Amino acid sequence: MSRIKGVIGLAALLMLAACSSGSTGSSSSPSTAASGSNLRFYFVTHGDNGTFWSVVQKGEKQAASDLGVQVNYQGSNNDDSQECQFISAAITAKPDGLVVSPHSQSVLDCAKQAAAGGVPLILMNNCGTTASGQSYIAYSGAITCVGQPETAAGTQAGGTKLLCIIHEATSTSLRDRCAGAKTGFGGNEKDLVLDNAKSNVSSATATLQAALSADTAIDSILALDPDVAKNIVEAAVAGANSKAKIATFDISTGVVADITAGKIDFAIDQQQYLQGYLPIVFLKLYKQNANTVGGFDIVKSGPGIVDKSNASTVASLTGQGTR
Repeated sequence: MSRIKGVIGLAALLMLAACSSGSTGSSSSPSTAASGSNLRFYFVTHGDNGTFWSVVQKGEKQAASDLGVQVNYQGSNNDDSQECQFISAAITAKPDGLVVSPHSQSVLDCAKQAAAGGVPLILMNNCGTTASGQSYIAYSGAITCVGQPETAAGTQAGGTKLLCIIHEATSTSLRDRCAGAKTGFGGNEKDLVLDNAKSNVSSATATLQAALSADTAIDSILALDPDVAKNIVEAAVAGANSKAKIATFDISTGVVADITAGKIDFAIDQQQYLQGYLPIVFLKLYKQNANTVGGFDIVKSGPGIVDKSNASTVASLTGQGTR
């Protein structure tokens, strides 16, 4: 992977699955300067307040301030049951609109109940398809989905054996990303599941290090989360004295710095700030002007590629928490 070139296709509409602790919630209120309204929106995700989801939250909070609306945010830390409970509570509260990240089919079914009950629904982050091939948007009755359509990072110049790291076993979108990488890579690809890796960093690092030591032919590693890339993959590569190149989905201040330093080859940036900001904009337009942005199709938040050629530009923005 002297350079994994992120080949992005449209064969699967997937996104990153990260997390946000189940007890974490926030309510974003409009600033006094914003043009006021009484609109109340709920924003329910599988997030964990980690690097990725903190940027999503910054986006929804800024949208609430800019538009003069109230937003109640809840993250479920990849707990499907809890995310459905949050969705149910939102339906009971009868908000003016609901945003959901459909982490799994069960969560998608819960979101579908909201739309069927008359709550305007927008999906975000995971804009996939069901097992029968129906889009999540059509299946759930959502207005649109804001996210990154892709098969995954794909081809690489020079690499021959790729290890794709799945850090949450139940996430369909992570598995689909690895499937896309397998299609586009051009060499051999293997998945390694490190379930709940971000909550078990030492164990996950040891497992990956052992895998790299056992198979020295692995010359490329694809992480699906910036914290996994920075805190687990880099440590395992160093511990195994591996020569494998590293790429990752999504960026953080640390990942951008390591791209500049040559520790990480590149990152696929799905611009998650937009996944927080745009759904609030679209719901307000729907409620106040009957607009259906996206035409019942996906609204793309990315992807973009961050590598040494543009890392310095992106670095200043990640420091502000908006990339």
